[in-house]
Amino acid sequence: MNKVKRWYKCCFRINIACLFHTISKKQVAVLTKKQMKRNGFFLISLLFASSITVHAQDNAPKDSLTMESMMHNLPEVMVKGSRPIVKAERGMLTYNMPLLIKQLPADNAYEALTHIPGISDATGKISFSGNEVTLIVNGQATTLTQEQLTELLKTMPAAQLAKAEVMLSAPARYHVRGMAINLVTKDYAGTNQLSGQVIGGLEQNKYAKEFGNFNLSLQRGKFGLDAQYKYVDGYSYGENTHIVNHPLGDKRVKYDDETGQKSFGITHSYRLGMNYAFSKNHRLDIAYTGKWDKTCSNSHTTGSSISGMHHDSHEYLHNVDVNYSLPFGLTLNGSYTHYRTPQQQILDGTMIVDENTTVTERNLTSGSKQTINKWMFTADQTHSLAHGWGLSYGVKGQFASNKSYQTTVNKDGSVLPDGTSSVDINERIWNLYAGFSKQISKAVSVEASVAAEQYHSPIWDKWRVYPTFNALWNINDNHLLNLSFSSNSEFPSYWSTMSNVFYSSTYTEIHGNPDLKPFSYYNVNLMWQIKRRYTLMAFASLKPDYSVQLPYQTTDRMAVIMKETNFNYSNSFGLQASAIFNAGKWLNGNVFVMGTYKHDKSDHFFDLPFDRKRLSVVLGGTASVKLCSTQDLRLILNPFYQTKAIQGVYDISPIFSMDAKLQWSSHDGRWGVRLNGSNIFNNPYDTRSVQGNQDYRMKINYNWASLTFGVVYKFGGYKEKDVKEVDTSRMGH
Repeated sequence: MNKVKRWYKCCFRINIACLFHTISKKQVAVLTKKQMKRNGFFLISLLFASSITVHAQDNAPKDSLTMESMMHNLPEVMVKGSRPIVKAERGMLTYNMPLLIKQLPADNAYEALTHIPGISDATGKISFSGNEVTLIVNGQATTLTQEQLTELLKTMPAAQLAKAEVMLSAPARYHVRGMAINLVTKDYAGTNQLSGQVIGGLEQNKYAKEFGNFNLSLQRGKFGLDAQYKYVDGYSYGENTHIVNHPLGDKRVKYDDETGQKSFGITHSYRLGMNYAFSKNHRLDIAYTGKWDKTCSNSHTTGSSISGMHHDSHEYLHNVDVNYSLPFGLTLNGSYTHYRTPQQQILDGTMIVDENTTVTERNLTSGSKQTINKWMFTADQTHSLAHGWGLSYGVKGQFASNKSYQTTVNKDGSVLPDGTSSVDINERIWNLYAGFSKQISKAVSVEASVAAEQYHSPIWDKWRVYPTFNALWNINDNHLLNLSFSSNSEFPSYWSTMSNVFYSSTYTEIHGNPDLKPFSYYNVNLMWQIKRRYTLMAFASLKPDYSVQLPYQTTDRMAVIMKETNFNYSNSFGLQASAIFNAGKWLNGNVFVMGTYKHDKSDHFFDLPFDRKRLSVVLGGTASVKLCSTQDLRLILNPFYQTKAIQGVYDISPIFSMDAKLQWSSHDGRWGVRLNGSNIFNNPYDTRSVQGNQDYRMKINYNWASLTFGVVYKFGGYKEKDVKEVDTSRMGH
């Protein structure tokens, strides 16, 4: 309102000057060109004033107030505009990451992703509208796992990201399905630079952990090289609690325990990548990624169970990725992974029902080893045709060898049959796809594809078809509609299909399920974006044969069985709204709210079929507060809240968590100091099953409240390359 008043006063002064002082048409033209170019609001006033100008005599007094002198003395008014953070491109929402990071500062690429409106990582994985999102880098097929990529992105500077392409339905050419985010990194080919970054710090939860990360980037014309090394050394801590009324025979037995787990680990991660840009759209990338990890954990249980468990594990990973892009639209990609993880566990415990009765005593030693060899190659061709048409097609082949075993012996050395098993599985996947895109008009575009995939293993041998569809209508600058459909299958991990029992405590047994089968899901989304700041989305997610690990209390002994089983289906329907907000230069952020109606049904969960429905609400967002006008000092808050929810037989209590970050950066951007708080209220994940004769409650807090202090130093104008990780999503326990 104050700005409008100043505008009217300035306009009045201009008109008065024009009425009583000399101004020529030439002066009007000069002023219009030089002064009014920045202050378009005054242009109408100037033209109006010039039209009623009274021309004075040429001998007017020299000290009279002329229009030109007046304009020089008037306070300058700047009409400001803003570039949009998001725009629609080819059926996807493209976020300008440098602009987003400027408004919502982020230290690393993962943190920057969580600032995209509607994105949440409350479960430890990136999700959008309640569905997990697949991350890909530069549109390339890769053997990345989402877990490894998440950890990697947390160590990468956010400045490496050029844009993030959010796809509600990823086309088949990306070799992923469903919702996906394609992270497009900045390309420095043709430049000359040597730069790097060093990060060091300390994380304190109940115990301490130190970490360090070194990155180096070299670019010499067409040749580029990047190297990365990460080191973590120290302790972590977590707790879980059981509060149980166990149905033993025809009576109920109260049971409760509390387990604290202290783990010590050393991790070395390293990568060396090279690339050569022969010409535009003609490029070769080669990268080696390795990891060596050692973890020792000790768990102590008190309560109805008195036990101790010691667990040792190693992880060895070697991966080579090769990507070759040719200028006529052909891309060839190859990847090889060798993964090996030997483990050993010793469990010594006793379970007591009352003061005089000993129910269970376990003194077990288990040894296991998993060895995976995995090969993958893809060939993709794209064509840009006349009249806005596009064509894509390609093939993917993936081959895996899994050799795993587990042996469990009692304290007397005898082998425990149900805790001993081995597998030697060869897996093969062939995928063929074709798709098209069409720019129907400047406002309307569609893209569709279909993939046929054959999955072969000793357990499964099936062909599946996966269609995708995406239509975008850019109504005008303020309104956009996007309709998408996608389909996919998810395969169980290698360990979950083994016919063995893993004793994680005196009371808890983890059972494999050889009858476990892959599940499909189908997603439909309708999105309405308003003024590039507000987004409304309706969604439906149908998952026949969905599977997840659930608890079952057996009536013949004091034990809870954790087993992954297939449902009839798990369906979700909901609405999500998100918005970007700001208040001057001191506050920026985004907020989202989502309501979901979930329906889980299973007729074959032991002798406990269930048919459950629940409406839940999720709220979250990010707020960045600038604390000082002369220094780059900011406080960033990430709250998250979820009402009661369900998952199979589980009732999930309301969840609230808060992450906070205080960061300072030097004026030249080279030095930075960070103070991060994770789960600062130390809230656990609380679940309970009271279906049928069950009464099982578990509280888990492995994300123990922690405080991290870190120092960042950048040299040489460092711009880091994104790094690929290796797909071990179906490996390990």
